[in-house]
Amino acid sequence: MLDDLRVSPAPTQTAVVICSAPRRIPNADRPGGALPYGIGELSSSFELRWVDGHHAGWARARLFVAVDGAFRRFAPGMRGLAAAYHARGPMSESDVALSVFEDVGLGLARAGSNGYGWAKAPHVMMVCWLAEDVHAMGRFQRRSVQKSLRSAASLCVFSRNQVRVLQATLSIDPKRIVVVPFGVDTRYFDPANVVGPAGGHGVVAVGSDSRRDYETLFEAASMVDAPFTVACEPRNVQSLNAPPNVSVVNMYDDAYRRLLHRADIVVTPTKAPAYPSGQTVVLEAMSMGKATITTDSQAMRDYVFDGETGILVSQRDPQQLAARINRLLDDAQLRESVGSAAQARARAQFSQAHMWSAVADVLRSVTRDE
Repeated sequence: MLDDLRVSPAPTQTAVVICSAPRRIPNADRPGGALPYGIGELSSSFELRWVDGHHAGWARARLFVAVDGAFRRFAPGMRGLAAAYHARGPMSESDVALSVFEDVGLGLARAGSNGYGWAKAPHVMMVCWLAEDVHAMGRFQRRSVQKSLRSAASLCVFSRNQVRVLQATLSIDPKRIVVVPFGVDTRYFDPANVVGPAGGHGVVAVGSDSRRDYETLFEAASMVDAPFTVACEPRNVQSLNAPPNVSVVNMYDDAYRRLLHRADIVVTPTKAPAYPSGQTVVLEAMSMGKATITTDSQAMRDYVFDGETGILVSQRDPQQLAARINRLLDDAQLRESVGSAAQARARAQFSQAHMWSAVADVLRSVTRDE
């Protein structure tokens, strides 16, 4: 809980934040305010300077988007140079820089490795999917990423298994990699904040990550006598034949929270990548007190204790997934037990406040004053 966290003194250092998501319109219901992922939590430790010029103007022009796509495919270590360009002023005046995810962080790191004077502030890079994507890279692409990452003071990853992967594939010193448990807004995802009864609407699955495995989910749904609601982008399922008991919707914010609240169980099928795909939905459902079923992976084992705070199932095994769904649907006491344990763990370990407190510790450890 927030009351258990260390109370920080007034910020004396400045951090520039370069994020892959644009600044959001302030929402009074969300403690993170205008900033995505609850980054506003960092303001208790640092004076924040937000860089978002790369989300507007020429950086969004069709030609630039095409060039950015080429960087992503052929020289991923240079992707995000537009974000680095827009960060040059704030970064030269800040004590530390934080990049949120690779699509901006790699460009900023490349600027540092090339010796640009304005990029001298220590750079902490939050890494999400690199440990998976690196396996598909050719030699030139890996060298591009390796060159960029030489300048990063520290890399934050969301699961322990990624330390070993990044060390083996990109020769990164594990001392430069810090595992930071991902956090969600447990204050917003609280069933006490939703009007209406909980449960009663069957199975819910959410997410548009390219590593979702809706094909396996649909096969399992055909073996279950219950309604399924899948909230995703239409492109995620356009090539699949949904069984009659599956409804596909697209919803966000309060509507999404109500969907979780009405769910009997929340299922997150993935292709089990090296990063914790689906952890946001899983943790938000846990915070809502829901029993979850998630594809087993080394990364997700950091978030779900199988049989205690959720259920883990084998990858691409629709029969096993259907059996686990039916078991939870048939046993209300088990759903309640798993959901209660999940809610307690999410609030104790996986809140945004905990995540950004851990990131703040990393930022302080690399600043010039340390």
